Amino acid sequence: MFSDSVILFIGSSSIRLWELDQYFPDYNGLNRGFGGAHISDMLYFFDIIVNPYSIKAIVFYCGDNDIASGKTPERVFNDFIHIYDKIVRLFPRVKFYYIPIKPSISRWDKWDNMNQTNHKILTWSKWNSALYYVNTATPMLEIEGIPNPKLFIEDGLHLNVTGYDLWTKIVRDRITLTLD
Repeated sequence: MFSDSVILFIGSSSIRLWELDQYFPDYNGLNRGFGGAHISDMLYFFDIIVNPYSIKAIVFYCGDNDIASGKTPERVFNDFIHIYDKIVRLFPRVKFYYIPIKPSISRWDKWDNMNQTNHKILTWSKWNSALYYVNTATPMLEIEGIPNPKLFIEDGLHLNVTGYDLWTKIVRDRITLTLD
């Protein structure tokens, strides 16, 4: 489907554990996620995980570990803007798909700050034509507004097959609508 350039998946373990060959077999997807990553780590390793590739699109999930370690929503938002700007400057035609920080069982006590971060990025995305906010967070909540335990492995943080099925459908639909 996409021949010359890759769709680069970058971020923390939720990206690393996403089996792209299984979930996106018809996309030229390249997984460069790594466990425990903060957005500042993405910036530090930029020349290894982003720079060497011809990129058509970025699928980005990071910020979960940032908030869990005590960083403020403002700090995480500013780090996000920094990496977004760096990527868009290097690849002016790139489409950037932001997967919001997920509501998880194990980090539910941090959800207010995570949601604030997501909201800042959602608001900012309305002013940036290359940035697509892909709402995977809301569908992960049960009707009572709490994380759906059926989407997670035993640790309550990482997604199981059902969780990745959900993410894949939402992300795939958004990419299909916006990427030519």
